[in-house]
Amino acid sequence: MIKRIALFVFLICSFSVIFAQKSRKGHLPAARTQQEYQLMLNEIKSNNIFGKADPLPNNMRMPGEFEESKAVCISWSYEYNDDFTEILGTDTSTVYGWISAQLAHYISLECQVWIRVWEASDTIKIKKYMANLGWPLSNYKFFPKKGDDFWMRDFGPIGFYYGNKDSVGFTDMKYYSGRENDNVFPAHLATEMNYKNYISRLNAEGGNLMTDGYGRLFFSSKIKGENSSIVGWNTTTTYANMKSIFGATDLQELKVLSCDGGTGHIDLYTKLVDEETILVSKLPNEITASDRQTIEDNYQKLASLQSTFGRPYTIYRIPHPTDDDGKHNNITCAQLDGDARNFVNGLTVNNTFIFPSYSDEIDGNSKQTDSIVALYRAIMPGYNIVPIDCREMSPLGGAIHCITMQIPADNPLRVWHPKIVVNKVFQNNFNILTKCENHSGIKKVACVWRKNNEAWQTLALTDSAGYHIGVLNIPNLTASDIVEYYIDAESNNGKKATKPATANKYNQGYYRIQFSYGTGVEHIKVVPANHLFAAYPNPASNQLNIPFQVLDNQLVTIQVLDVTGKVIVEKNIEANIGMQTATLDINECPAGLYFYTMKVDGQKLSTRKFLKR
Repeated sequence: MIKRIALFVFLICSFSVIFAQKSRKGHLPAARTQQEYQLMLNEIKSNNIFGKADPLPNNMRMPGEFEESKAVCISWSYEYNDDFTEILGTDTSTVYGWISAQLAHYISLECQVWIRVWEASDTIKIKKYMANLGWPLSNYKFFPKKGDDFWMRDFGPIGFYYGNKDSVGFTDMKYYSGRENDNVFPAHLATEMNYKNYISRLNAEGGNLMTDGYGRLFFSSKIKGENSSIVGWNTTTTYANMKSIFGATDLQELKVLSCDGGTGHIDLYTKLVDEETILVSKLPNEITASDRQTIEDNYQKLASLQSTFGRPYTIYRIPHPTDDDGKHNNITCAQLDGDARNFVNGLTVNNTFIFPSYSDEIDGNSKQTDSIVALYRAIMPGYNIVPIDCREMSPLGGAIHCITMQIPADNPLRVWHPKIVVNKVFQNNFNILTKCENHSGIKKVACVWRKNNEAWQTLALTDSAGYHIGVLNIPNLTASDIVEYYIDAESNNGKKATKPATANKYNQGYYRIQFSYGTGVEHIKVVPANHLFAAYPNPASNQLNIPFQVLDNQLVTIQVLDVTGKVIVEKNIEANIGMQTATLDINECPAGLYFYTMKVDGQKLSTRKFLKR
């Protein structure tokens, strides 16, 4: 906090123009405009799915964003006149230039920051600006190439690994028509860095994709809808292309939001912290927009899934940002659509997490910002947590994640490890299981541990059929003790990695074994529940599909009721554990408003509504 205040005072004294910010007029929104959508519909579409690029490799893998990054791409903000008819130059005077500067600084502390500029001469102004801020650029690379705006996440590049050397390549999707300068940037970057660039006809943006690094891909239903209307693909074709383009084996579609600024991207409310930990926004009850229920449905679907470790995801609910007065004044769909605030649209770059906040040292709800910083430190121990004020960005429909894109690290050493989860029965022996992967092979793997901050000890793990295993035996352990540990791995070619990746960085990024909770975040941790999802289609004509979820083998009753409460259709189901769908015949129901309800073992769970046409 002291460092933040000191920097702020310095900025007031030396760069007061930053705080006399110009408006956001001129910048394109994160979402496709109506004019751009029409341009896309009018384009002549090629019959080649991958255009002029080489066929995609079969052994490709899209890494999780929490894996090691070689670099992070940003597009430095440019300043325009109010009607977007004239470029005034590289932005070093508005809030957007200040955001670009903060990103360049904090990214460069973790890896190279790759900065797209529109002209080579722009680099001189940026270097001078950063030096005057006290942040001279030292770990960077400029890529001069004219652009349209700064939504780097959405137009790419999207990196993946392939081949027996874990080479890096790019998947290049079709970006918005009318923003062709942005659409061609991945190909330009690939040429500059000698990467292969695989071109696809899939219409999608990077902000609508989230992967665990093991073949599971999350996305919203917008991708299916847009590729149906624009390219003419059916669902099967769209899914097949997504699996091919992203090397995915498991597709998890979430229902698109309606009030998120127009993008329909999942990164505006959910984020993977690691292979089995997910952040999901929590909208307060006073918000009446439909997105509140949609997010609840989506998180219950996430909670019903199992991670790559064969156990349920750990899900944390992240509060919704308030306005400057500390209140939730934007509660309707139109109001949320005009100011797409959230705290999860952040960038994970190696050992740092940069997230959107909505305050600074002058105004805004700084108390809430501080509470979110503390929350992330508890959820993500060992990470450097950095807030950046995005109050001028959220009305454009995006934030930090939307304007950044990680580049996968060379020579990756990936560590798969289900962290130890204790049960109610005390024990002092813990089975350690891990799988380490590098194209050169694995030299050694160890579990490094300590009890109650005592000296670190090392347990060498034994190679067993491609896994490394061992038994961590801790003598004299009591139920009140706290054990911390991490996995330490080294490949045959000398690459080293830990799991978690933050281990040793800030002396706190370790896994913790304790028999009583002490993290302070259990109150926002959620678990699956019996749940009634949104029915489809809605409006419906002849039949209604009603998805639901139960946690045990139970008798479920689904009822359709009219506005008077009279039961029109009823179906009893001996349901098994998990998600399933009840299909009801409503052909005889007159057109109008109806309700549907779910009872579990005779107890009413919830009621929702649909229209019959």
